[in-house]
Amino acid sequence: KEFIEGLSILGGEPLHPRNLDASTKLAKIFKEKYPNKTIWVWSGYLFEDYLKDKEISNYIDVLVDGRFEIDKKDLNLKWCGSSNQRVIDIKKTRKNGKIILYEEEEY
Repeated sequence: KEFIEGLSILGGEPLHPRNLDASTKLAKIFKEKYPNKTIWVWSGYLFEDYLKDKEISNYIDVLVDGRFEIDKKDLNLKWCGSSNQRVIDIKKTRKNGKIILYEEEEY
């Protein structure tokens, strides 16, 4: 339906090695069928340490990365729960070769 903006993929841990293939297949099929909708993924893994070379990063629009840390909990943050987490614009990050944080008005 048109009012649905996209797909959110999250916890347990969708990018754990045991889940990565299934998450990648889901993201790929969704993006092929709905190329104008966004895919958001929440993961405890860091983009540059684990995800930047994985196939799934070809399909993700926004990645919230980093483990939730209770001592850094911040209820004022959008889309994440602790201040160590980042909300990354994956397409811009891949294009620029450096981490580009997501800005809401772009999508």
